Amino acid sequence: MSYRIRPGLPLGDEVARVARKQYDLAIDTLRHQQDGPHEAIHAARKSFKNLRGLFRLVRDADPEFFARENARVRDIARTLSEVRDAKAMVEALDRLFAREATPDNAATLHAIRTRLAERHRSIVNEQTDLDDRIEAAIHGCESGIKALAKLNLPKNPKKAMAILAAGAAKNYGRAVVALDAAGSSADPDDWHDLRKRIKYHWMHVKLLSRGWPGEMAIRAKVTNRAGEALGEDNDLANLGKLVESHPDAIGTEEEIAILRTVMAAQSVKLHTEVRDIVKHLLKDDKKLIRHRIAALWRDAAG
Repeated sequence: MSYRIRPGLPLGDEVARVARKQYDLAIDTLRHQQDGPHEAIHAARKSFKNLRGLFRLVRDADPEFFARENARVRDIARTLSEVRDAKAMVEALDRLFAREATPDNAATLHAIRTRLAERHRSIVNEQTDLDDRIEAAIHGCESGIKALAKLNLPKNPKKAMAILAAGAAKNYGRAVVALDAAGSSADPDDWHDLRKRIKYHWMHVKLLSRGWPGEMAIRAKVTNRAGEALGEDNDLANLGKLVESHPDAIGTEEEIAILRTVMAAQSVKLHTEVRDIVKHLLKDDKKLIRHRIAALWRDAAG
């Protein structure tokens, strides 16, 4: 698997190899667009997220380099996000309809879904510079590949091991804190922060899976389930922001009231699901996680 750091090999070479592969995947997807430009953008954004997860894992070894490259990838992704974000609103309505529709609210949800689909089509039609944005994104990826030549990570295996263990444990600790905050809050920002931490933890366990294959495989499955639920909740939160900023795009006050009720009910269910999924995943102290990863990585490196 390309999104794996191999134990026992120079860390700088491994990080550059993984990053280059993600850049290459994004470039190839954006150039060939087998399923059209918008699906290509969706796929490329996954590579951009993987890059940011990789950079976060080792950023403390060279904060300036990784701050710069993380910003590069973030900015590339943002230039391509508008259409995908609009489609996510339509998909959120589809899920709401499938799970929460009743004879009393089905017509309203269908009407709102139709308006959101029309909004998505309008954004697609109005985005006349999409080819230029895609070309700029490809150029940004190519610049990112060139910048990897400046990457300078410790060659000493012990130092490399310490960097990886500390990076994974740092994000893990933040995930624990985020879960505590979200667990006692209905604030979408708290749940959004938990989503980020869970997604990064998912990326980190994938990157380090060769050093801890059994446990990391389990963690990857659990974090992926939690990440999907949190992603759906994040789409609801973004839909809520659209309701606040552009209510005319949604419908009448009565329709919006119905939508809010349905969204709130679904969000509660998703939060309950997430708590159940991660209750064992985030139960350990981050120091224990760091020591465990370091020991197992050392053994895997030989």
